[in-house]
Amino acid sequence: MHIYQVEISNFCNLTCSYCPHPTQSRPKGNMSFSTFVDVVELAIQCGQKDLFLNNFGEPLLHPEIFEFISYAKTKGIECNFITNGILLDEAMAWRLSELGVRDIYLSEHLAGQKERIQAMFQENSIPLSIVYTYNPHKQEKHDWAGQVASKTTSSRTLTSTLEQYKPCIFETKKRVVVLWDGSINTCCIDVNGTGIVGSVKDYLGRTNEYEFHAIPLCQTCDLMRDE
Repeated sequence: MHIYQVEISNFCNLTCSYCPHPTQSRPKGNMSFSTFVDVVELAIQCGQKDLFLNNFGEPLLHPEIFEFISYAKTKGIECNFITNGILLDEAMAWRLSELGVRDIYLSEHLAGQKERIQAMFQENSIPLSIVYTYNPHKQEKHDWAGQVASKTTSSRTLTSTLEQYKPCIFETKKRVVVLWDGSINTCCIDVNGTGIVGSVKDYLGRTNEYEFHAIPLCQTCDLMRDE
């Protein structure tokens, strides 16, 4: 078992048409500190040294994100996250820097955020840098295995997907996602939680018992296969 992502919040300050988040049926919420403590313990048991605090939602919306990062650091776990950047201001940037974060992973869903953030870093001599930028307006978008309507959705079939692609990393490397309520999901793009296989507490001390089981989305998903 390996924690691929930790969804500390599945609230979002955007409603992008190319994302399944706006229509998800799963309840929304913020992860409690006590649940995060369990997540860190599970990560330690999995032999991990880092965690990414994002899945569906904007992590900077969580009011305790800095406390989470600070706590994890005391346990030898470094944290980072992917953000749309909209909420990232000078005070937040300095706080992240003080916590040892050096890299900002930006998913630029609102145009101009990369330039704004870079200028903020430079003007205030903040020792952070943008090391990753995804721009959905310039790069190819996928349909989240059919969860968002697109011209490719109707052409996807079980036969073509399974015959063309090898197993994804969630199967071959036993990756999991921890959702905001402590549930463990077997898939990172499963917005509605159909792949939930238990909770963090269920696997504390039992990480070697986790086994991947395919979910319906696997039939139409071509992401992270053969990696």
